[in-house]
Amino acid sequence: MLAMLQETGDYVSVREIMKKFDISKRTVYYDLQAVNEWLSDHGLAPVEYVRGRGYLLPEESRSRIPSIAHEVEKDDYYLSPRERKAWVAIQLLTRREPLFMQDITDFLLVSRGTGLSELKQVKKELAAFQLEVVFDKKNGYGVEGKETDQRKALSYFMSQVLHHVSWKSFVSQFQGLVNANVVHRKLPFFQEEQLAEVYELVTRCEKTLGLEFTDDMVFSLTTRLLVYANRLQQGHCITLDADEKEALKQTPEYAGAVQLAGELGRMFGLEFPEDEICYLTLQLLGARVNRASGKDALTDPGKDADADETIQLLKRLIRQMIDLFERHACIFFQNRDELEQRLLIHLKPAYYRIKFGLEIDNPLAEAMESKYGEIFEISRKCVKPLEEHLGKPVDDNEVAYLAMHFGGWMRRENAMPVRRKKAAIVCVNGISAARMLRIQLEQLFPALDIEAVLSLRDYESFPAESVDLLFSTVPLQDSPAPVFTVHPILSDADKAHLLHQVNRVSGQMDAPQGRSAQAILEMVRKYARISDEEGLLRELQRYLSAAGRSPGAEEEKPSLAGLLPPDHLVLRSGAADWKDAIELAAQPLLRKGFIDPRYVKAMIAKVDSYGPYIVVSPGVAIAHAKPEEGVRRLGMSLLKLEQAVPFGPEARHQIRLVLVLASADGESHLRALSQLTVLLREEEVKESLLEAATAEQLAALILRHTSS
Repeated sequence: MLAMLQETGDYVSVREIMKKFDISKRTVYYDLQAVNEWLSDHGLAPVEYVRGRGYLLPEESRSRIPSIAHEVEKDDYYLSPRERKAWVAIQLLTRREPLFMQDITDFLLVSRGTGLSELKQVKKELAAFQLEVVFDKKNGYGVEGKETDQRKALSYFMSQVLHHVSWKSFVSQFQGLVNANVVHRKLPFFQEEQLAEVYELVTRCEKTLGLEFTDDMVFSLTTRLLVYANRLQQGHCITLDADEKEALKQTPEYAGAVQLAGELGRMFGLEFPEDEICYLTLQLLGARVNRASGKDALTDPGKDADADETIQLLKRLIRQMIDLFERHACIFFQNRDELEQRLLIHLKPAYYRIKFGLEIDNPLAEAMESKYGEIFEISRKCVKPLEEHLGKPVDDNEVAYLAMHFGGWMRRENAMPVRRKKAAIVCVNGISAARMLRIQLEQLFPALDIEAVLSLRDYESFPAESVDLLFSTVPLQDSPAPVFTVHPILSDADKAHLLHQVNRVSGQMDAPQGRSAQAILEMVRKYARISDEEGLLRELQRYLSAAGRSPGAEEEKPSLAGLLPPDHLVLRSGAADWKDAIELAAQPLLRKGFIDPRYVKAMIAKVDSYGPYIVVSPGVAIAHAKPEEGVRRLGMSLLKLEQAVPFGPEARHQIRLVLVLASADGESHLRALSQLTVLLREEEVKESLLEAATAEQLAALILRHTSS
């Protein structure tokens, strides 16, 4: 809770604290009392409370807290349930002495009952890694299973307790600094000096490979290398398949792994066998990358690229994935070549992570799925070529990273902000997350000019005095420009809070037409009791954005039923051919001025050029073309045929439902398309649509099945 107050730097309500930590109001008050006692013991001003606004940590306390983070004793820090489970797992996987329940309870500072409960949960989580927790009277608790699975589990649980920026002196992230202190105390082999030394090894390896890893990946690799060296010291060695090793030795990353193994061996007095070097190669292959600048197949389109079969395979898969995304989203990317190159940089490590089961935690996955659900679902569909090739499913963490790329690219091609002020973004979550954040900020502040998007390491040498504002996903201190700490994916409440903060610093950075939903909410709060502040805030935002929307502002996406009223539905017994079917389906939009006649010709020309790519489901086609080819405003129309018309040679190309989509941008139609996907997923629902006798019946069915 103290970390939340320290990093927010603004008033925090009881409701926000309860929601953040999933605790009761009574627990909030109890914890705040404990926080104030700790502050008092360290000579710091207590948390202030202002009626109607909430709790605020005074600036003097905020500025001094990071400097005393290293003094936090283990008795002062209460582990969360998630951290307790992670630490039990880490102890099971790293402890060299016998481990009994008394050791676990002493380590966690909990009762025996809580310790047993945590161990039970850890057993379940380790079972997902094909590992078993065992017990004997002499050695206590331990873990049995393959070494590769034990390392996967250890890497996963370490990520739960480590914060990748915790040891950077210019970052004032109290939670991360405290966690680093706790880790140093609990893991003797995990000291800051070793972290710094191994970190330098990783950065030198970057130069060898001609790559730049994301900030979080550099720290993740650093911690993993320390963990693996510790395992090797204990005699736990990796064994890999001979064919896998041979394939790994042919990659450019193998040279980097040889370099790392040699330097780590000298540090720890170890000899890294070939299997371990190949395992390090896997870690490098699976590492997320910001940029690739070396002379490899990613950046050199010449002879080397042609010779690299994996890169050529990935390029084919990327083209298929973009085709699927364009088909399902009904858009055409303008700068497709550049998008393909960006996706190649991302997909290469993702390919190896999925192929070899190297799980990666994406802290933005949940927010991405919630905030950009349509883009996330379309991205899930477009990974099918990759899944089919590997014979493995792509998990939500990987899908979310891919969705960030597609979502950022869509918004990049459509955003046209008016630029007036200078700002920079510091994002530790990688280039795709940074791109999403950039577009959100440009939409929120139309008068903002984003001068640079920086990694944490870029920021160390960036002239911050050259910009008016800094937006960062981690707190920064001693900056000459005001710093606003933000989440990479902004919710409505985040946007309102950020508007309020920025407006306080700069009067010229107002919300559209100078109005702030947060300011209105605070005004109402003075004179009335509000039962649902979050709900009211959302409604105020919708009202203000609708009343004074700028060209780049995000609009409420219409539903499928809203875009397909009865007069947009056409029922016919048959069509002369597929061209006639498209022309019939487009008539309502032509008649009402949603599209020009040339748009119909453009849709037909697309099918002539590319074949029946518009068939999205057996019996269903979605005809569309580019916005500039004749779209006047967003609209849809639907043709239902009694007799199917062939759009291609396969059985699934016998079409009875032809939907025409006219979209003026890249995403306002996505909600409707997402609902259409759900609608067509059930064969019974599709059959009921085909049996409708009138346009009114058809419209009623669409509304019934999309209103939930």
